[in-house]
Amino acid sequence: MKIFKDNSVYVQKNDMVYLNQTDIPIPASIFMKVFGNGITIIDERNRYEFVKFEAPEEVEFFQNQDWIVDYNEIKNLTEEELLALGQSIAQEKNKRAEEFNKLPKKQRQQKYESVVRHLELFDFKMYSIRDMIMFKRGELEFPLPRGVEKPTIVVAEQYVEGEKTVVVPTEEKKESGIKRFFKSLRKSEKSS
Repeated sequence: MKIFKDNSVYVQKNDMVYLNQTDIPIPASIFMKVFGNGITIIDERNRYEFVKFEAPEEVEFFQNQDWIVDYNEIKNLTEEELLALGQSIAQEKNKRAEEFNKLPKKQRQQKYESVVRHLELFDFKMYSIRDMIMFKRGELEFPLPRGVEKPTIVVAEQYVEGEKTVVVPTEEKKESGIKRFFKSLRKSEKSS
């Protein structure tokens, strides 16, 4: 995840590790800031920590990495909206895979590695959206940079109404539960 703030960008170490595994050319200043001090260990303890980048070329580099989720763009989306966003990313990934599969065999062989790496970026973006859902639910914690607001948290519940699954904020769920209770009382009064 990346956060743009005050002419800087903060990027999670998790994204940096993945970036380092791609064939995307990384500016030397970015690489040195994260990996330049000898052995760098990024694991479950620190993978969600943010690294600050201030140089204009570093900020511009991360602006162009659309596979890294922008925190400010998704922080106030509801869980349903985040799930829909993930679904649209999956659809785009499938569309690109289908386009690749329609290419003549020789072109597929030439582009295979590049296309596979590109499709993996879609997967990584979906994992980041999953992380945001978990963060908003309180199932995942990570420190935000100083001055960055936590996302709005809308607690929602799902229930089945007829053949349709309904997702509503908890407060509405309680109200509709009360309404259903009174409706059931009215029904029982009518049947008596």
